[in-house]
Amino acid sequence: MQRLASYSCIRTPNQRYFLMRPFVLAIASAYAIAGNGAPPLPSGGQFVAGSGVITTGSQSVTINQTSPRGVVDWRSFSIGSSRTVTFDNGSGATVNRVTGGDPSTILGQLHASGSVYLINPQGVLVAPNGVIATGGRFVASALNVDPNAFMQGGPLTFSGGGDGAVINLGKIGSSGGDVFLVSRKAVINAGSIDAPKGTVELVAGNQVLLQDAAGGQQVFVQAGSGGT
Repeated sequence: MQRLASYSCIRTPNQRYFLMRPFVLAIASAYAIAGNGAPPLPSGGQFVAGSGVITTGSQSVTINQTSPRGVVDWRSFSIGSSRTVTFDNGSGATVNRVTGGDPSTILGQLHASGSVYLINPQGVLVAPNGVIATGGRFVASALNVDPNAFMQGGPLTFSGGGDGAVINLGKIGSSGGDVFLVSRKAVINAGSIDAPKGTVELVAGNQVLLQDAAGGQQVFVQAGSGGT
C-alpha cells in the first residue's frame, strides 16, 4: 500500500526532497486567495477528443464518457465547497485541460470510476476539505501533455505549460491505480495521498516522462530538464 501523509515538498532546480511547513502554508494561502474568485463548478467544458456528455447542475457536474479515452478542454476547473464533479468513464481515462488563466482549486469532491488527468498550467490546489477519489490513476500537472499521444496510449511526455505549483492539503485517493503530482516549479503534499494498489510519486522538472511499468518507477525527470 502506498500512503503519503506529511509536509513534503519537491522543488526545482536541484533541490532535494524536504519538509517545510511555512512554505506550504504561504503558497496555500496565496492559492486560497486566488480561489475565492473561482467559480463553484468547472465551466466551458467540451470534448475535443473521444466522446461523451457533460451535464451541469446547481451543485454538481457529471461527465459521462462514452469512449475509452477522452480529452476535455475547460475554460475553468474548480470545485467549490459542497459541490461534486463525477467522471463516469468506466475503466477508461479522461484528460482535462484548463485553458483559462485561473488555477484549479478543489474545495469540494471529485469522483471517477476510471482515471483522471487534471492539467492546469496555473497550478492545482486541493484544499483541506477537498477530496479526490478515483478508481484508476489520478494525475495533477502544471505541465502540458499532447492529447494525440494520450489518445494513442503508451508513454506520455509532460512539458511546456506554466509555472503553477501542485499542492495537496486535502485527501487524494486511488482505489485501483496511481497518484502522480507534477509541476515545473514545486509539488507540495501537506495532506494525505493513498494508492493501495499503485504508487504515489511527486515530481518537479521541465520535462517529465510518464510510463506504465508494473512494479517499478513510472515517472522520470528527463535528462537535462533539471528536477527531482
